[in-house]
Amino acid sequence: MSLDHSLVMQSPDTPDIGITEAQVYAAIADVLDPELDEPLVKLGFIDRVQVDGSDVTVAFKLPTYWCSPNFAYLMAGDLRARIGALPGIRTARVELVDHCADDEITTSINQGKSFAEAFADEVPEDENLEELRRIFLRKGFLMRQDKLLRRLLKAGLDEATILSLRVEDMMVDEKADLVCVATPSGPVYLEGAGLSTSAYLRKGSVIGLFQTAHDLLITDDTGEPVIPGGLQEYLRRSRSVRLNIMFNTSMCKSLFRARYEHVGASASDQEEDVI
Repeated sequence: MSLDHSLVMQSPDTPDIGITEAQVYAAIADVLDPELDEPLVKLGFIDRVQVDGSDVTVAFKLPTYWCSPNFAYLMAGDLRARIGALPGIRTARVELVDHCADDEITTSINQGKSFAEAFADEVPEDENLEELRRIFLRKGFLMRQDKLLRRLLKAGLDEATILSLRVEDMMVDEKADLVCVATPSGPVYLEGAGLSTSAYLRKGSVIGLFQTAHDLLITDDTGEPVIPGGLQEYLRRSRSVRLNIMFNTSMCKSLFRARYEHVGASASDQEEDVI
């Protein structure tokens, strides 16, 4: 007899310690829309959070009825994992609403099925969508790197200096949203870059880069250094990644607002960088 994972995330004897809605929102705050590289909470995609003692349900919605099921499945899985990690949780349930595959995704994700098990005819070669996840993590890394590179160039650093920087040369103050860059000529300050730079460093660590403080600050998404003299060409390529993500984000926010305006949906345009 198999265990129905939709019912129990931990022991049924887990004590009820009074999980709050605020705790749930904090737990899911870093769950991203992988294609847009922004948090679902910030995008306004969380439809509701329902807390009944140690039983929690989170419902989410997407900009269109036809949004890709594989992206939706990644989001649903990440939401359920974050909820399930809350202390004292007994039941963690995620629901997708107003989507062409909402029944299949809601049922399968709460039974602990992989995407390939839920959609056997879709992508048998990427059972848990981890390759898809890595692709978009790398795109998010390149987008934030592009922003940082342009800030460094605007601050007057030349290519040779930029390409020689190490992670340890960046001192980030998220609270002040400030970065201090240690260079051979002295410190350079980047105002308004603390949050985005911190997010860049975190995302680089997630994809397997920046394992030590002495690692190069600027590499491609596989860890290869930029060829000396090739920074401008590299920037042309990274700019296309950044603009593509920005375009998709703008379009999806507009579609979401148009679809859910009658229920007060909103999507902030203020940038807030996370992993």
